[in-house]
Amino acid sequence: MESRPIRLAIIDDHAIFLQGLFYVFERSPLDLDVRSFTTATDFLQETDNGQTWDVVITDLAMKPFNGIALIGALRARNIGVQVIVLSASEDAITRTNAQMVGAFRFVHKSCEEHVLLDAITAAFAEGPLPAKSIENGARRTMFQSDGTDTVVRPKLGPQQQRILSMMAEGSTNKDIARALTISENTVKTHAKTIFRELSVGTRAAAVQRARELALF
Repeated sequence: MESRPIRLAIIDDHAIFLQGLFYVFERSPLDLDVRSFTTATDFLQETDNGQTWDVVITDLAMKPFNGIALIGALRARNIGVQVIVLSASEDAITRTNAQMVGAFRFVHKSCEEHVLLDAITAAFAEGPLPAKSIENGARRTMFQSDGTDTVVRPKLGPQQQRILSMMAEGSTNKDIARALTISENTVKTHAKTIFRELSVGTRAAAVQRARELALF
């Protein structure tokens, strides 16, 4: 199969930073076809016009809407391109929100060049997100009324919220079933939903992510 350049889009509202990235890419061993955008709006317009990408790199703090909103907009368009978040923010909630809407990796702007290049290579090798992940990312994204901010919240019902709180207290499935007068199988079913909504695979990770999102 004939190889081709990695089609890479970069969205960042700081022109000097973009110039620095182009310098890094020109010196790198990767075969890249790079386009840059200073607003998410310009990037989405190009995407809506039919341009496709293998990997997208986006900043977080941008106007008129931020990087998390950008990822949500891609997922709402049923686009599963892998997105690398390149940000100076180390806020745990911001990082978690980016992961929950389907960001491939969170890379700090202070990283060494090879860290970003490795992330691009890995994202390209991973390929587009599966349909279910695209759907999950789209429905977890909620926009503020002015369209300038994004809040990502898991969709948990009252019973799942109670079960999550009891998990945090160290209750077993049997304890939870007894307290809520439901079967252990029902508890397990709710737990699977909780794990899916929080994008985790274990109780400990679910509790940690819930705390990061201030769910209790």
